[in-house]
Amino acid sequence: MSSAMGGNTEGEMSQEAAAAAWRAARTQKSCLHSGKPEGDSESSKATPSTGWGPMEATWRAGTLPFRLAHNTLALNWKARTRPTWNKQLDQAVVSLKTCYCNTPLNASLIRYIADRSVPASLIPDNVGRVSQDLGGDLKVAWTFPGALKHHADAERFILYVHSPFYTSSGSSIRGLTSRLALACTAAVLTVDYRSPPEEERESAVQDLIKAYRWLLTQPAVTPANVIVMADGLGAALALNVLADLRASEAAAGHADSSLPVGCAFMSPWVSLADASPSWDKHGATDFLHRRVCDFVAAGYAGLSDPSDPPASPAAGDLAGLPSTFVSVGACEVLYDQAAAFARRLGGAGVQVELDEGEEMPHAFQLFAGMAPACEAGILRIAAFTRRVAPGHLAINAQSDALMGLQSDAFGGDDRW
Repeated sequence: MSSAMGGNTEGEMSQEAAAAAWRAARTQKSCLHSGKPEGDSESSKATPSTGWGPMEATWRAGTLPFRLAHNTLALNWKARTRPTWNKQLDQAVVSLKTCYCNTPLNASLIRYIADRSVPASLIPDNVGRVSQDLGGDLKVAWTFPGALKHHADAERFILYVHSPFYTSSGSSIRGLTSRLALACTAAVLTVDYRSPPEEERESAVQDLIKAYRWLLTQPAVTPANVIVMADGLGAALALNVLADLRASEAAAGHADSSLPVGCAFMSPWVSLADASPSWDKHGATDFLHRRVCDFVAAGYAGLSDPSDPPASPAAGDLAGLPSTFVSVGACEVLYDQAAAFARRLGGAGVQVELDEGEEMPHAFQLFAGMAPACEAGILRIAAFTRRVAPGHLAINAQSDALMGLQSDAFGGDDRW
């Protein structure tokens, strides 16, 4: 009898145990002891092991400041990582790589490093910022050119979906959104959504959908002047949001009336199971570290199969998406994935533009205040936004041209 019952419940019990282990790993606050050999506990199945014992993890964390100081000194005599990089960009990328190589696998610690990859001193100060509370513990923030009196005066509007391993208030994202606002003459909306792995991925998607629908109710905002932008793993969240919007429109009998006019993805990470050659080819140049990326991917996927569309939307249905700009660094580990994603978009009938930053690392636009090549990447995104969402200036120009034709029709004299 017991064997019969065991046959009926064995699968259910293993699923419950896996779910409990994953939730425990998701909410852990420290992972200095995560270097246990595989099989020590159920939690080892939930997240990748650091491969470090407690002593090594403590030693690596304790010596990290000395490693960073050595990097700074070494830049004075060693060759640049890439010939076209200046000293400031090289130091930023090498320091990030050193941090990720020597950091215990902890989501809060990874965010702490990512948020400070760009110093606050490089954030442009000629922008306005306004925070708003949408209720239900969901907060958003506007960033817009300081020359505008109100964010509603912007030419176009951007919903920016940052990677869940950044925060919207960190200097890295604030610097990037500030430069995007200025270059695109746009009001940029960032969302303080519930982030995986502490929260389930679906919660983040729900928060972003709520923020997007709220955005469409704001003065001067229509889908025709909204662009969705994202970096890294934020692109996966953005694609999930677009898929849900597309599905709800289809269920209501509408033809994608609420979808934005365009999307721009910087170094999109949209296939968690990716093992393309660029991981090995550019691993020595890019700051993304495979050990940290495996941990991030496991936390983001949760109990889902990393190769399934909810976790890896590049494998899903891409038809019907708006015009898309895909930017990728030519020397980053996600290069092959981003290029394949652009090809899949084109094959699905989506108008797509692939932009390659020559000798650039992952999400190189983050470092726009450090190198002209990174700033040029933002300007190319701005050119795309002006093409897909011309804004008020184009409308005014068309009106002026029409008035000119009317004036010619009446003898070229505009006096009545």
